[in-house]
Amino acid sequence: MNLLRFSRPLGYHSFTEGAFNHLLRDLEIENCYAIPQANVLESSDNFRIELSVAGFTKEQIGIQFQDNILIVKGSVEEKPNENEKYLTREFGIKSFVRRFSLPKTIDTEQISAGFSNGILSVNIPKQEEVKEKEPKDIIIN
Repeated sequence: MNLLRFSRPLGYHSFTEGAFNHLLRDLEIENCYAIPQANVLESSDNFRIELSVAGFTKEQIGIQFQDNILIVKGSVEEKPNENEKYLTREFGIKSFVRRFSLPKTIDTEQISAGFSNGILSVNIPKQEEVKEKEPKDIIIN
């Protein structure tokens, strides 16, 4: 992986730099922090999806499997405090939806999920035989 360095051209003003950096930082925060980050792991007998969902409780997260798509949704209802306002806000996802396309060779009856220290972990066992699958809600333990 190569690291690119940015060099400032002559005559580049700090005012311009400040204005653009502020705008880019705001866009970056808005876009990059809109969905939780995920790790997808595979072993010989299962898949595991880990999502970083700090700030959510397991009751605020829903998981559903339908048509070989695992759908993870989260929603937090935030009550504004009239005595405070954010000067800078770099975290605090209010809601998200993540979809993961899975192969047909998974055992939908054995999908399980756990939640610990802000990490949601979904275990998806593999199976040899492909069966017709019904939509299913997954309970988080």
